[in-house]
Amino acid sequence: MGFFSKLLNQSQPAACVLPETHAVVRQIVGVLGYDVVATPDYGARLAPALNFAVEYYDKQIAQIPGPLDISAAHYMHHPLVHALFPARQEIAHGIGRSVDVKQPLAFLAGADQPEVFALLGVRRRKLPGGSVDPVFSDHTLRCLAATESGARQGLRTAALTRLVAAYGEHLEKLRKHDKLPRASWNIENRTDLAAADADKNAMAIAGEELRAENLLRGMVAWLQRPGEHLQVLAESRVAAADAAQQIEALPELGVRDRRHWLVCFVRFPTAEGVAAMHNEQGQHRYIRI
Repeated sequence: MGFFSKLLNQSQPAACVLPETHAVVRQIVGVLGYDVVATPDYGARLAPALNFAVEYYDKQIAQIPGPLDISAAHYMHHPLVHALFPARQEIAHGIGRSVDVKQPLAFLAGADQPEVFALLGVRRRKLPGGSVDPVFSDHTLRCLAATESGARQGLRTAALTRLVAAYGEHLEKLRKHDKLPRASWNIENRTDLAAADADKNAMAIAGEELRAENLLRGMVAWLQRPGEHLQVLAESRVAAADAAQQIEALPELGVRDRRHWLVCFVRFPTAEGVAAMHNEQGQHRYIRI
């Protein structure tokens, strides 16, 4: 049985990973290497940690409101859409200028999907003069899908993929330098590293640290701290009554992007998306998960 199949088909149900995370499992195998995934307890230790991260992200993403219909036809008739977009054309600009739109939108159009669901991020802009009305800019979309659940799952997959990639980048630091100060070798992904490791002058040596057991332990630790890579910062879970309250209730997406994105899920006709993409000369807006 192959390494990938071994993890997916553990005899204990609690050790099985969810089907929609299989692509992430393949990524983990690539990061850890076959020496690690050949160990007898690899799957039994890794699967619960991966499922824990999935459950955490699902709960976070469930706090993001939507889907909001942002079709051009609803611009003047839907108060929240009108409040989010300063002008009707900003809907098309947001779709057409988003880096993560082109490929999935072409796929959905080719599959004759009538509408598209996506994550919308906007940045709140302060106007001079102390205006009390919020103004939003840099409307950006990602995680396009044929259904709302698909868009939410896409955001979860993006977060998991980024978490695993970040762990791989962490390992490469030690492989590249052969040794690092212990304070920089945070294989447990702890925010309180200084308190966890008082000897800041000690060195982490690649030959000692990059053993199979340590690599697996580190991957499990990163999966058990998924909040380091994505949080949904929602102040209120009470359903807002009017557009102004709904705007104030928009949660902020806490990711590695230093820009502050207020987010919601949206939907729009596929044909409008294709037209918007064709009317823009280049895509340059993105949300860095």
